[in-house]
Amino acid sequence: MTRTSINFGIVGTGHMALRMTQALLQLRGAAIVGVASGTPSRARRLVEGIGTGCAHDDIASLLADRSVDVVYVASANAEHSATVLAALRAGKSVLCEKPLATSVSQAREIEAAARDSGCLAMEAMWTLFLPTYRRFGELVERQRHGGPQHLYADFGYPVLSDHDRRFVARGPGAGVLLDRAVYPFALALKLFGPVESVTGSVDFTSQGVDQHAVVLLRHGAGSQSQIAVSLRVQLQNRVALSSASGLITIEPPAIGAELLTSLACASAEIESDPLVAAGFRARLGNALRRLPSLRRLNRLRRAPRLEHHSFGADPYLPMLTHFCELLRDGKSSSDVMPLSLSTDVLALVELTRQLPGNRTDRAGPRAQSPNDAAIARTTA
Repeated sequence: MTRTSINFGIVGTGHMALRMTQALLQLRGAAIVGVASGTPSRARRLVEGIGTGCAHDDIASLLADRSVDVVYVASANAEHSATVLAALRAGKSVLCEKPLATSVSQAREIEAAARDSGCLAMEAMWTLFLPTYRRFGELVERQRHGGPQHLYADFGYPVLSDHDRRFVARGPGAGVLLDRAVYPFALALKLFGPVESVTGSVDFTSQGVDQHAVVLLRHGAGSQSQIAVSLRVQLQNRVALSSASGLITIEPPAIGAELLTSLACASAEIESDPLVAAGFRARLGNALRRLPSLRRLNRLRRAPRLEHHSFGADPYLPMLTHFCELLRDGKSSSDVMPLSLSTDVLALVELTRQLPGNRTDRAGPRAQSPNDAAIARTTA
Protein backbone atom coordinates (compact mmCIF):
# COMPACT_ATOMS: atom_id res chain seq x y z
CA MET A 1 0.00 0.00 0.00
CA THR A 2 1.52 3.31 -1.09
CA ARG A 3 -1.20 5.71 0.10
CA THR A 4 -0.15 8.41 2.55
CA SER A 5 -3.09 7.80 4.90
CA ILE A 6 -4.64 4.53 6.03
CA ASN A 7 -8.36 4.96 6.54
CA PHE A 8 -10.07 3.05 9.34
CA GLY A 9 -13.72 2.17 9.69
CA ILE A 10 -14.84 1.35 13.23
CA VAL A 11 -17.44 -1.34 13.98
CA GLY A 12 -18.80 -0.94 17.48
CA THR A 13 -19.32 1.94 19.87
CA GLY A 14 -18.46 0.44 23.24
CA HIS A 15 -15.53 1.01 25.58
CA MET A 16 -12.84 -0.54 23.35
CA ALA A 17 -14.10 1.23 20.22
CA LEU A 18 -13.82 4.58 21.96
CA ARG A 19 -10.45 3.65 23.45
CA MET A 20 -9.02 2.65 20.08
CA THR A 21 -10.34 5.74 18.30
CA GLN A 22 -8.40 7.81 20.84
CA ALA A 23 -5.23 5.91 19.95
CA LEU A 24 -5.86 6.13 16.19
CA LEU A 25 -6.26 9.89 16.42
CA GLN A 26 -2.66 10.02 17.72
CA LEU A 27 -1.28 7.76 14.98
CA ARG A 28 0.46 9.60 12.18
CA GLY A 29 -0.65 8.45 8.74
CA ALA A 30 -4.00 7.05 9.92
CA ALA A 31 -7.51 8.47 9.77
CA ILE A 32 -10.97 7.44 10.95
CA VAL A 33 -13.43 7.77 8.06
CA GLY A 34 -16.43 5.83 9.33
CA VAL A 35 -18.22 4.31 12.31
CA ALA A 36 -20.96 1.66 12.26
CA SER A 37 -23.07 0.27 15.07
CA GLY A 38 -26.09 -1.92 15.59
CA THR A 39 -27.59 1.24 17.06
CA PRO A 40 -27.17 4.05 14.47
CA SER A 41 -27.63 6.78 17.06
CA ARG A 42 -24.57 5.53 18.94
CA ALA A 43 -22.50 5.66 15.75
CA ARG A 44 -23.54 9.28 15.26
CA ARG A 45 -22.67 10.11 18.87
CA LEU A 46 -19.19 8.57 18.53
CA VAL A 47 -18.51 10.45 15.28
CA GLU A 48 -19.60 13.70 16.91
CA GLY A 49 -17.42 12.97 19.92
CA ILE A 50 -14.21 12.35 17.95
CA GLY A 51 -14.95 15.04 15.38
CA THR A 52 -14.15 12.99 12.31
CA GLY A 53 -15.63 10.33 10.03
CA CYS A 54 -19.07 9.40 8.80
CA ALA A 55 -21.72 7.56 10.81
CA HIS A 56 -23.16 4.50 9.05
CA ASP A 57 -26.56 3.01 9.79
CA ASP A 58 -25.21 -0.55 9.52
CA ILE A 59 -22.06 -2.58 8.86
CA ALA A 60 -22.97 -3.23 5.23
CA SER A 61 -22.97 0.50 4.56
CA LEU A 62 -19.50 0.89 6.10
CA LEU A 63 -18.14 -2.08 4.12
CA ALA A 64 -19.47 -0.55 0.92
CA ASP A 65 -17.56 2.67 1.58
CA ARG A 66 -14.61 2.65 -0.84
CA SER A 67 -12.62 5.07 1.30
CA VAL A 68 -12.34 2.45 4.11
CA ASP A 69 -9.05 0.53 3.96
CA VAL A 70 -9.22 -1.20 7.34
CA VAL A 71 -12.13 -2.35 9.50
CA TYR A 72 -11.44 -2.31 13.21
CA VAL A 73 -13.89 -4.72 14.87
CA ALA A 74 -14.88 -3.83 18.43
CA SER A 75 -18.40 -5.20 18.60
CA ALA A 76 -19.59 -7.87 21.06
CA ASN A 77 -17.35 -10.96 21.24
CA ALA A 78 -20.02 -13.22 19.77
CA GLU A 79 -20.21 -10.98 16.67
CA HIS A 80 -16.48 -10.82 15.92
CA SER A 81 -16.11 -13.73 13.50
CA ALA A 82 -19.12 -12.81 11.35
CA THR A 83 -17.97 -9.20 11.09
CA VAL A 84 -14.39 -10.17 10.26
CA LEU A 85 -15.57 -12.57 7.55
CA ALA A 86 -17.87 -9.94 6.03
CA ALA A 87 -15.04 -7.40 5.96
CA LEU A 88 -12.55 -9.79 4.35
CA ARG A 89 -15.09 -10.81 1.73
CA ALA A 90 -15.65 -7.12 1.01
CA GLY A 91 -11.93 -6.74 0.32
CA LYS A 92 -11.11 -4.89 3.53
CA SER A 93 -8.16 -5.54 5.81
CA VAL A 94 -9.17 -6.24 9.41
CA LEU A 95 -7.89 -5.53 12.91
CA CYS A 96 -10.15 -7.37 15.36
CA GLU A 97 -10.41 -7.01 19.11
CA LYS A 98 -9.68 -10.15 21.08
CA PRO A 99 -10.99 -12.74 20.90
CA LEU A 100 -10.77 -13.09 17.13
CA ALA A 101 -13.63 -15.61 17.34
CA THR A 102 -15.35 -17.75 19.94
CA SER A 103 -14.36 -21.15 18.51
CA VAL A 104 -11.55 -22.83 16.62
CA SER A 105 -13.83 -23.59 13.68
CA GLN A 106 -14.68 -19.90 13.30
CA ALA A 107 -11.00 -18.95 13.50
CA ARG A 108 -10.08 -21.44 10.78
CA GLU A 109 -12.83 -20.02 8.57
CA ILE A 110 -11.30 -16.59 9.05
CA GLU A 111 -7.85 -17.94 8.15
CA ALA A 112 -9.26 -19.34 4.90
CA ALA A 113 -11.10 -16.11 4.08
CA ALA A 114 -7.94 -14.06 4.67
CA ARG A 115 -5.94 -16.32 2.33
CA ASP A 116 -8.64 -16.11 -0.35
CA SER A 117 -8.92 -12.32 -0.13
CA GLY A 118 -5.21 -11.57 0.20
CA CYS A 119 -6.13 -8.98 2.82
CA LEU A 120 -4.30 -8.44 6.10
CA ALA A 121 -6.18 -9.72 9.15
CA MET A 122 -4.86 -9.62 12.71
CA GLU A 123 -6.18 -10.03 16.23
CA ALA A 124 -5.50 -6.97 18.39
CA MET A 125 -3.42 -8.79 21.02
CA TRP A 126 -1.76 -5.50 21.88
CA THR A 127 0.32 -6.65 24.86
CA LEU A 128 2.68 -8.67 22.63
CA PHE A 129 3.67 -5.46 20.84
CA LEU A 130 4.64 -3.49 23.94
CA PRO A 131 8.38 -2.72 24.26
CA THR A 132 8.43 -4.45 27.66
CA TYR A 133 7.12 -7.69 26.16
CA ARG A 134 9.54 -7.46 23.24
CA ARG A 135 12.43 -7.08 25.69
CA PHE A 136 11.04 -9.92 27.82
CA GLY A 137 11.09 -12.19 24.77
CA GLU A 138 14.71 -11.27 24.03
CA LEU A 139 15.81 -12.12 27.57
CA VAL A 140 13.88 -15.39 27.55
CA GLU A 141 15.60 -16.38 24.31
CA ARG A 142 19.02 -15.67 25.84
CA GLN A 143 18.28 -18.03 28.74
CA ARG A 144 16.92 -20.81 26.55
CA HIS A 145 20.26 -22.64 26.41
CA GLY A 146 20.12 -23.20 30.18
CA GLY A 147 17.44 -25.89 29.92
CA PRO A 148 13.70 -26.00 30.60
CA GLN A 149 12.01 -22.77 31.58
CA HIS A 150 8.94 -22.06 33.69
CA LEU A 151 6.49 -19.25 32.88
CA TYR A 152 4.12 -17.92 35.51
CA ALA A 153 1.40 -15.50 34.40
CA ASP A 154 -1.81 -14.35 36.02
CA PHE A 155 -4.46 -11.79 35.16
CA GLY A 156 -7.50 -11.25 37.30
CA TYR A 157 -9.65 -8.84 39.24
CA PRO A 158 -13.22 -9.18 40.49
CA VAL A 159 -16.17 -8.17 38.32
CA LEU A 160 -17.73 -5.26 40.15
CA SER A 161 -18.89 -2.67 37.61
CA ASP A 162 -21.80 -2.88 35.22
CA HIS A 163 -19.29 -2.57 32.37
CA ASP A 164 -17.50 -5.75 33.47
CA ARG A 165 -20.66 -7.78 34.14
CA ARG A 166 -21.05 -8.41 30.42
CA PHE A 167 -18.25 -10.96 30.79
CA VAL A 168 -20.36 -13.18 33.03
CA ALA A 169 -23.63 -12.88 31.11
CA ARG A 170 -24.32 -16.28 29.57
CA GLY A 171 -23.47 -16.45 25.86
CA PRO A 172 -20.85 -17.68 23.38
CA GLY A 173 -18.51 -14.75 23.98
CA ALA A 174 -18.59 -14.70 27.78
CA GLY A 175 -16.16 -15.95 30.39
CA VAL A 176 -12.72 -15.39 31.81
CA LEU A 177 -11.00 -17.62 29.24
CA LEU A 178 -11.99 -15.51 26.23
CA ASP A 179 -11.58 -12.23 28.07
CA ARG A 180 -8.38 -12.77 30.07
CA ALA A 181 -6.75 -16.15 29.49
CA VAL A 182 -6.11 -15.31 25.84
CA TYR A 183 -3.31 -12.92 26.90
CA PRO A 184 -1.12 -15.41 28.84
CA PHE A 185 -2.03 -18.23 26.43
CA ALA A 186 -0.72 -16.19 23.49
CA LEU A 187 2.44 -15.32 25.42
CA ALA A 188 3.08 -18.95 26.42
CA LEU A 189 2.72 -20.15 22.83
CA LYS A 190 4.99 -17.38 21.57
CA LEU A 191 7.70 -18.24 24.08
CA PHE A 192 7.56 -22.04 24.24
CA GLY A 193 5.68 -23.21 21.17
CA PRO A 194 3.24 -26.14 20.93
CA VAL A 195 1.49 -27.48 24.01
CA GLU A 196 1.65 -31.21 24.72
CA SER A 197 -0.81 -31.37 27.62
CA VAL A 198 -3.21 -29.22 29.61
CA THR A 199 -4.14 -29.86 33.25
CA GLY A 200 -5.81 -27.79 35.93
CA SER A 201 -9.31 -26.73 36.90
CA VAL A 202 -12.00 -24.23 35.95
CA ASP A 203 -14.75 -22.77 38.11
CA PHE A 204 -18.09 -21.87 36.55
CA THR A 205 -20.93 -19.61 37.65
CA SER A 206 -24.43 -20.97 38.19
CA GLN A 207 -25.11 -19.87 34.60
CA GLY A 208 -22.28 -22.07 33.31
CA VAL A 209 -19.87 -19.20 32.54
CA ASP A 210 -16.19 -19.80 33.28
CA GLN A 211 -15.07 -17.30 35.92
CA HIS A 212 -11.81 -18.62 37.40
CA ALA A 213 -9.15 -20.98 36.04
CA VAL A 214 -5.76 -22.33 37.07
CA VAL A 215 -3.97 -24.14 34.26
CA LEU A 216 -0.64 -25.89 33.71
CA LEU A 217 0.57 -26.15 30.12
CA ARG A 218 3.36 -28.56 29.29
CA HIS A 219 5.39 -27.63 26.23
CA GLY A 220 8.14 -29.44 24.38
CA ALA A 221 11.67 -29.69 25.82
CA GLY A 222 10.31 -29.72 29.38
CA SER A 223 9.16 -26.10 29.63
CA GLN A 224 5.93 -25.29 31.49
CA SER A 225 3.47 -22.41 31.71
CA GLN A 226 1.50 -21.93 34.94
CA ILE A 227 -1.46 -19.63 34.29
CA ALA A 228 -4.21 -18.26 36.52
CA VAL A 229 -7.05 -15.99 35.41
CA SER A 230 -10.07 -14.73 37.29
CA LEU A 231 -13.21 -12.65 37.17
CA ARG A 232 -13.70 -13.42 40.85
CA VAL A 233 -10.59 -12.42 42.82
CA GLN A 234 -7.72 -9.95 42.66
CA LEU A 235 -4.59 -11.69 41.33
CA GLN A 236 -1.02 -10.37 41.22
CA ASN A 237 -1.23 -9.46 37.51
CA ARG A 238 2.39 -10.45 37.07
CA VAL A 239 4.44 -12.37 34.50
CA ALA A 240 7.64 -14.19 35.52
CA LEU A 241 10.08 -16.48 33.72
CA SER A 242 12.23 -18.81 35.80
CA SER A 243 15.25 -20.77 34.59
CA ALA A 244 18.60 -22.05 35.80
CA SER A 245 20.04 -18.68 34.76
CA GLY A 246 17.74 -16.56 36.93
CA LEU A 247 14.38 -14.81 37.04
CA ILE A 248 12.82 -12.27 34.65
CA THR A 249 9.65 -10.50 35.76
CA ILE A 250 7.18 -8.19 34.06
CA GLU A 251 6.08 -6.10 36.99
CA PRO A 252 2.40 -5.48 37.77
CA PRO A 253 0.26 -4.48 36.08
CA ALA A 254 1.40 -6.95 33.42
CA ILE A 255 -1.34 -5.73 31.08
CA GLY A 256 0.10 -2.45 29.80
CA ALA A 257 3.44 -3.03 31.55
CA GLU A 258 6.44 -0.72 31.26
CA LEU A 259 8.65 -2.20 34.00
CA LEU A 260 10.77 -5.34 33.82
CA THR A 261 13.20 -6.79 36.35
CA SER A 262 15.88 -9.42 35.95
CA LEU A 263 17.76 -11.29 38.64
CA ALA A 264 20.73 -13.54 37.90
CA CYS A 265 20.84 -16.84 39.74
CA ALA A 266 23.20 -16.66 42.74
CA SER A 267 25.60 -19.59 42.77
CA ALA A 268 26.05 -20.43 46.44
CA GLU A 269 29.20 -22.38 47.28
CA ILE A 270 28.58 -25.05 49.93
CA GLU A 271 31.61 -26.23 51.83
CA SER A 272 31.73 -30.03 51.76
CA ASP A 273 33.82 -30.38 54.95
CA PRO A 274 31.65 -29.52 57.99
CA LEU A 275 34.73 -28.74 60.11
CA VAL A 276 35.90 -26.16 57.61
CA ALA A 277 32.34 -24.81 57.38
CA ALA A 278 32.43 -24.19 61.14
CA GLY A 279 35.77 -22.39 60.94
CA PHE A 280 36.81 -18.74 61.09
CA ARG A 281 35.30 -17.70 57.73
CA ALA A 282 31.94 -19.15 58.69
CA ARG A 283 32.00 -17.48 62.11
CA LEU A 284 32.92 -14.15 60.51
CA GLY A 285 30.11 -14.49 57.98
CA ASN A 286 27.58 -15.28 60.71
CA ALA A 287 28.77 -12.28 62.73
CA LEU A 288 28.40 -9.94 59.75
CA ARG A 289 24.92 -11.26 59.03
CA ARG A 290 23.86 -10.14 62.50
CA LEU A 291 24.50 -6.48 61.52
CA PRO A 292 21.29 -4.91 60.07
CA SER A 293 23.16 -2.29 58.02
CA LEU A 294 25.28 -4.94 56.28
CA ARG A 295 22.23 -7.09 55.59
CA ARG A 296 20.60 -4.08 53.96
CA LEU A 297 23.65 -3.40 51.81
CA ASN A 298 23.76 -7.03 50.77
CA ARG A 299 20.08 -6.96 49.78
CA LEU A 300 20.69 -3.82 47.73
CA ARG A 301 23.69 -5.45 46.05
CA ARG A 302 21.61 -8.48 45.11
CA ALA A 303 18.49 -6.52 44.12
CA PRO A 304 16.93 -7.26 40.73
CA ARG A 305 17.94 -5.05 37.85
CA LEU A 306 15.06 -2.74 36.88
CA GLU A 307 14.39 -1.71 33.27
CA HIS A 308 11.82 0.79 32.06
CA HIS A 309 10.48 0.42 28.52
CA SER A 310 7.96 3.10 27.65
CA PHE A 311 5.17 2.49 25.15
CA GLY A 312 4.95 6.21 24.46
CA ALA A 313 1.79 8.28 24.48
CA ASP A 314 -0.62 5.34 24.28
CA PRO A 315 -0.23 1.59 24.97
CA TYR A 316 -2.08 0.68 21.74
CA LEU A 317 0.22 2.69 19.48
CA PRO A 318 2.95 0.00 19.14
CA MET A 319 0.38 -2.49 17.82
CA LEU A 320 -1.29 0.06 15.53
CA THR A 321 2.09 1.15 14.17
CA HIS A 322 3.00 -2.48 13.43
CA PHE A 323 -0.32 -3.09 11.68
CA CYS A 324 -0.03 0.01 9.50
CA GLU A 325 3.56 -0.83 8.56
CA LEU A 326 2.40 -4.27 7.41
CA LEU A 327 -0.26 -2.64 5.23
CA ARG A 328 2.17 -0.18 3.68
CA ASP A 329 4.60 -3.02 2.95
CA GLY A 330 1.85 -5.06 1.29
CA LYS A 331 2.02 -7.87 3.88
CA SER A 332 -0.95 -10.16 4.43
CA SER A 333 0.14 -11.56 7.81
CA SER A 334 1.82 -10.43 11.02
CA ASP A 335 4.96 -12.17 12.24
CA VAL A 336 4.11 -11.15 15.81
CA MET A 337 0.42 -12.13 15.86
CA PRO A 338 -0.41 -14.37 12.87
CA LEU A 339 -3.92 -15.75 12.53
CA SER A 340 -2.57 -19.24 13.19
CA LEU A 341 -1.56 -18.11 16.70
CA SER A 342 -5.07 -16.75 17.30
CA THR A 343 -6.48 -20.13 16.27
CA ASP A 344 -4.10 -21.97 18.58
CA VAL A 345 -5.05 -19.74 21.51
CA LEU A 346 -8.71 -20.62 20.92
CA ALA A 347 -7.74 -24.30 20.83
CA LEU A 348 -6.30 -23.87 24.33
CA VAL A 349 -9.46 -22.10 25.45
CA GLU A 350 -11.59 -25.01 24.23
CA LEU A 351 -9.37 -27.58 25.93
CA THR A 352 -9.28 -25.61 29.17
CA ARG A 353 -13.08 -25.37 29.27
CA GLN A 354 -13.17 -29.19 29.45
CA LEU A 355 -10.99 -29.39 32.56
CA PRO A 356 -12.57 -30.58 35.82
CA GLY A 357 -13.57 -28.04 38.41
CA ASN A 358 -16.42 -26.51 40.36
CA ARG A 359 -19.05 -27.04 37.70
CA THR A 360 -22.68 -26.18 38.39
CA ASP A 361 -23.89 -26.80 34.83
CA ARG A 362 -23.76 -30.59 35.06
CA ALA A 363 -24.91 -30.94 31.49
CA GLY A 364 -21.77 -29.13 30.31
CA PRO A 365 -18.75 -30.67 28.59
CA ARG A 366 -17.07 -33.70 30.11
CA ALA A 367 -13.99 -33.42 32.27
CA GLN A 368 -10.82 -33.84 30.27
CA SER A 369 -8.24 -36.52 30.82
CA PRO A 370 -4.63 -35.33 30.50
CA ASN A 371 -4.27 -37.87 27.67
CA ASP A 372 -6.91 -35.96 25.70
CA ALA A 373 -5.03 -32.70 25.91
CA ALA A 374 -2.77 -33.07 22.87
CA ILE A 375 -3.22 -30.12 20.57
CA ALA A 376 -3.25 -30.89 16.89
CA ARG A 377 -1.66 -27.63 15.83
CA THR A 378 0.01 -24.91 17.85
CA THR A 379 2.71 -22.50 16.76
CA ALA A 380 5.50 -20.68 18.48
